[in-house]
Amino acid sequence: MNYETIIEELKHKDPQALESLYNTYGAKFYDYCIRKWQLSEDAAWEAVYQTIETVVLKGSQYQFESNLHFQNFLFKVLLNFLRQLYRKQQAGHSALEFVELDTDGDISVIQRKIDKKTFTDYYQSESVEPEIMQTLNHALSQLAPSDKDLLLLKAQNYTYDEIAEILGIENNQLKVKHHRAKQKLIKLLNESSL
Repeated sequence: MNYETIIEELKHKDPQALESLYNTYGAKFYDYCIRKWQLSEDAAWEAVYQTIETVVLKGSQYQFESNLHFQNFLFKVLLNFLRQLYRKQQAGHSALEFVELDTDGDISVIQRKIDKKTFTDYYQSESVEPEIMQTLNHALSQLAPSDKDLLLLKAQNYTYDEIAEILGIENNQLKVKHHRAKQKLIKLLNESSL
């Protein structure tokens, strides 16, 4: 199904939009969640369903100039849910465990009761983002969305073929675009360090 039909269904609040989105993008999104984020089947389907439901609810509020623009929107919604899921999982691992310190002086009892990873996760979650990361995030925010997406996907070791499929663009000039995007980012980083 082409994207114009789906967009028309979204604009007219047609119940068919949910099914059209699922049939067109559901398997691709599911595969991405499993392969790249190593999610369980349930978590992957949950991310897919949340993405599709959000697009059905909010998609009519946006104007899409092309299929690429529409697919980028869908992918960003999916990434948003994946990031939220990741944060929830991390928060679940960093919960503190309260233990009774009534051990009659035996410190090994305390060490067995307190998970070292719990404290490590807690202190890491409290740390401030390093200045270099703040600078990098600021520089990335100044790039065009297509350049930013390309750089971030390549940084996650996606192949150019995979990036072309995700972003809905042709692969023929992707290496050149990646090189130019890197040069823009380097220039922004150099300017911010002055």
